[in-house]
Amino acid sequence: MANSYIIAQQYAGMTGLLHVPSAEMDTIVNFRLGVHAIPTDMMPDGIRFEGEKYASSNWYVSAMPLKWLEVGYSVTLMKFRKNLDKESDEIGFYSKDRYFSLHLRLLNEGRYWPSVVIGGNDVIGQRDGDSESFYFRNFYLATSKHLDLPFGVVGGHLTYRKWTRSYNSRWDGVVGGITLRPSIYSPLRAIAEYDGDGINIGADCMLFRYVLLQASLIKCRYLSVGGAIRIELK
Repeated sequence: MANSYIIAQQYAGMTGLLHVPSAEMDTIVNFRLGVHAIPTDMMPDGIRFEGEKYASSNWYVSAMPLKWLEVGYSVTLMKFRKNLDKESDEIGFYSKDRYFSLHLRLLNEGRYWPSVVIGGNDVIGQRDGDSESFYFRNFYLATSKHLDLPFGVVGGHLTYRKWTRSYNSRWDGVVGGITLRPSIYSPLRAIAEYDGDGINIGADCMLFRYVLLQASLIKCRYLSVGGAIRIELK
């Protein structure tokens, strides 16, 4: 099914739902630049400051150079004492975790079958045993199928995801969600998903074809918001 609006798993800068990848992809070759606030509950448990978890933000660039390939580069701000000086009283986001993401379409959605993609976040770098990083490293196989109904387009999404760090295992396994794009205003998309650890709800909206905004409640409690600029390349 063709879709003229990008569909974003915005915290990582890639297409998807909220915290869950999907097999949806944009239909237009494009470039995106965005930022997303990540609440404490969505941060990997391995990212802590003096033993405590904290909320942060993710800045990213991503692109679809081909209609079957999406790539992204994300920077998550990390809290430290200034200059890594344990005696310093200045505490802020003085460090960053950087990673690449990949989204590869294996099968286009048809009348009787779903679209299928494989992908992952934090996919490039050393082996896991060589680094204390890879906080966001996970790999997945995702499927999506849409139905055109009188009140709008309903999407069903099912994904198997595996995180490589044990402290992220609460998000392992079969995850997925449902989306609704109402016929009265198709740039809007309502989302409900299960990410392996809880139910998340939210919505995103494409404004003027170039600005994407997303807001969600993680576990129906923790607010997460973000925005991106989208530039069509072709």
